[in-house]
Amino acid sequence: MSSQKRPIKFHISLNAEEKEQVRCMATEHNLTMAELFRAKTLKNQLPRRVTRIAGLTYWELTKISDSLNQIAKAILANAKASANTTAPLQATPIVVDQELLNQTRSLLSQIRRELTDLEFMTEIEEES
Repeated sequence: MSSQKRPIKFHISLNAEEKEQVRCMATEHNLTMAELFRAKTLKNQLPRRVTRIAGLTYWELTKISDSLNQIAKAILANAKASANTTAPLQATPIVVDQELLNQTRSLLSQIRRELTDLEFMTEIEEES
């Protein structure tokens, strides 16, 4: 995962069962065995595995957040346009609770972070 050169070799002894267990764990987390050992020994944690459903949920929550922003902008634009006309209003004006909208956006963002807990998701967003 890291492009850093690692000139020092460190050898350990495992039996066949242990090696298979390490190989399975590394495969499960999409890591090499060396990356697995570094993660477990140096960082004392494994990167969190993101399931397909968590990834899809992340993107759906992003769309919901974007839609909320668009709805709020449209309501505000409509309110400004209505205030500038002298014609009687045909519909009841829509009131936006900005604090509630901001809380909802914040919760959506928090849920997205908790679903993935990965730094590369930010990189993906920046590329989009």
